[in-house]
Amino acid sequence: MRIETLREEIAELDRQIMDLIGKRITVAKKIGGWKNENGSPIRDVQVEERVIERYIAIGETYSISKRTSKEVAQALIREAVDVQAALPRRAFGKRILIIGGEGKMGRWLESFLSDNGHLVECLDVDGPPMADVIEDKEVVIISTPISTVQGILQDISTTGTDALVFDISSLKSPFMNTLKDMAQHMNVCSVHPMFGPTIPSLYDKNIMICDCGAPEAVEEAKGLFDGHGANIIRLPVDEHDRRMSYVLGMSHAINIAFFTSLADSGISYEDLKKVGSTTFRKMIEGSEEVARENPLLYYEIQNLNDNAERTWTRFMEAVDKVKEASLSETPEMFVEIMEKGRVYFEGQSR
Repeated sequence: MRIETLREEIAELDRQIMDLIGKRITVAKKIGGWKNENGSPIRDVQVEERVIERYIAIGETYSISKRTSKEVAQALIREAVDVQAALPRRAFGKRILIIGGEGKMGRWLESFLSDNGHLVECLDVDGPPMADVIEDKEVVIISTPISTVQGILQDISTTGTDALVFDISSLKSPFMNTLKDMAQHMNVCSVHPMFGPTIPSLYDKNIMICDCGAPEAVEEAKGLFDGHGANIIRLPVDEHDRRMSYVLGMSHAINIAFFTSLADSGISYEDLKKVGSTTFRKMIEGSEEVARENPLLYYEIQNLNDNAERTWTRFMEAVDKVKEASLSETPEMFVEIMEKGRVYFEGQSR
């Protein structure tokens, strides 16, 4: 049999697969319409897990690897969620002001909220007096550099607005006390989208909503992002920056130290890539993204977190311990470190 014939057969099977995916999406849209009518959330994690299990079981009958079956199922689930989230929804029509709406995340918020039926207005940081622009607003979102949020919150606090007010900063330490004070008499919380403005969809993305003392504000903010497949995590504002000292601060620092070591190695990036292992390529992928980010934002994330010094101490202690174990004449200490990591990650997956 000629290879061209086999390739034509593969091409025809590909068309059939895409046809079936298209039909699956059509059914997913109908399910999305039912969810809208009944006020059900777009995502149902338990249903998603059953779909993945179904694909794995079917795949086994065709000798398809568990990993491939899972990846196919997850891709189809993500597509279904995105399609359902894009369906027309009941428009709330809230009047929303985004302070700093000309920034990348501000523009993302404007697009996202407008697409969901809200009336969105953007205000430059150096715009007119705050009291003049928020009088008729139902939601006020602060999307400005971390170092500017404190002053904006203080301006808003003098207006006596009844609007929902929240920032989307990566850190809360510099203005946390102001948030908590305002929440005693205003509808205030704090939000942190754990993604950048280039994401194709909210599916499986994390959004943290911090309770500053006004739980009703948390619920109202949650309602702005519900129904798009995101994971919405609620936590006390006091806990936010301690977690971010690891999730952002330490992870950024590791990537920066990694590419700094490579840049100082005397070996070109291209030469290292040619011989790169799987682990190296994974590290490179994250480090390249970090290297292209806004250095002033990343400096603020490192510098303004009240937990930074404690986290750096713990990180340097870990580096020294790994160095000592790596240079030891016997492997026991190194094995113990590796075992501790394995147990930690296995514990998180249970």
